[in-house]
Amino acid sequence: MLKNNMKNVTKVTLAVALTLPLILAIPNGEIQAASKSPTVESGALTPPPPEVQSIQSNAQLDNIYYANGSVIPGGGLTAKVSINTITYSQMNYIQVDYRLERWTGTAWVTYRSNSVTKSNISALSAESSWTVITGYYYRVVSVHTANDGSTAEKTTHTSPSILF
Repeated sequence: MLKNNMKNVTKVTLAVALTLPLILAIPNGEIQAASKSPTVESGALTPPPPEVQSIQSNAQLDNIYYANGSVIPGGGLTAKVSINTITYSQMNYIQVDYRLERWTGTAWVTYRSNSVTKSNISALSAESSWTVITGYYYRVVSVHTANDGSTAEKTTHTSPSILF
């Protein structure tokens, strides 16, 4: 009799042991599906950066008429950066320091940078083509300086971000 009871206990124990994981895995009536975050664009490795419109310092400028920087896809893994500075009159020199920044998901970091200076001009254009890593957002921050011989005037421009 003891032998039969042991068989029954063993069978019940085995049955409970085999079904317990299934019982524990049964949901509580709610169906939860894994979903992609709605804020992450297809192919992006990070959430998008905060929405910021094109930023240019609001200081009243005496010499600088226009200062801009932009980044666009150049085909393949290339980012084309274009910088323009226009002054009201000829300057002793115009200088632009610009950097391509990459969004890490929490902060902007400098990815590439360049500087161009030209003398005795009223307009400066500069371009760079840099290889980028796909899946990241990029933007251009440019600092434009115009020197008329007595004072140096500066303005900073930040472009909208773009996903590569």
